Amino acid sequence: MGCGAVTGAGSVVATTERLVLRTEVPGDLELWLECMNTPEVLRFLGGPQGADKVAESFIRMREAHGEGRPCFYLLALREGGTLVGRCGLSTIDPPEAPEALQGQLQVGWGIRPEFWGRGYAPEAARVALAAAFERFAAPVVYGQTSERNIPSWRVMEKLGMRRLAELDYPDPDYPPDDNPTMVWGITREEWCA
Repeated sequence: MGCGAVTGAGSVVATTERLVLRTEVPGDLELWLECMNTPEVLRFLGGPQGADKVAESFIRMREAHGEGRPCFYLLALREGGTLVGRCGLSTIDPPEAPEALQGQLQVGWGIRPEFWGRGYAPEAARVALAAAFERFAAPVVYGQTSERNIPSWRVMEKLGMRRLAELDYPDPDYPPDDNPTMVWGITREEWCA
């Protein structure tokens, strides 16, 4: 298929100046496996996953969207429709996470390497944060990353999130170099300001 392939429009959930947040269309899973399920993209997220596990994540996205729950959406360029990544919301559920985080919303993203450094992650994450506060009435939204993942926490800074070191925790799903999990957050009041 090739990483430059363009897919269909999908069901558009939101748009930004340059991006479309949309649901899956045929071919997205294969494109994702080829272009996003790579050591480069997933170096801070535990590395590439098996095709079955990636397919399960697509099913979870589809089900959550269908049920009106917080979820991730695929990101495509408005011009041309090229799939560039994903962004959205999920609930924090690792048993190792502090009680204050359990069940709370977190924002996350992943962008294909050839599109890094263009501001797509914060552009899409602003849409996700708006949904968290407006549609899902979250009092606070968290972000999680590792100390090594400097680009990720720089995006969090751009979003107005602040570091909440007291909520950091070790997550055995990630290697020692990416532990402890760093926690960031932004309240509804901070977002509205």
